[in-house]
Amino acid sequence: MSGPGIIEAEKPGFCRMCGKHDETRPYGPNGEEICFDCGMKDEATTSKMFRRYVLGLPPETPTA
Repeated sequence: MSGPGIIEAEKPGFCRMCGKHDETRPYGPNGEEICFDCGMKDEATTSKMFRRYVLGLPPETPTA
């Protein structure tokens, strides 16, 4: 993961939900590395995990 406040390309890995070899992020329900397509299947969870990993906010904190 790039780290709080930093978004950059990551090396391709394997999605823990579908197995696809692609760029992944730790946005799965339990922090699993998942691909963009799987992340968009559950946008609410992906949004929570994005806030936690990229913005350094608690998952329930509104961003706007």
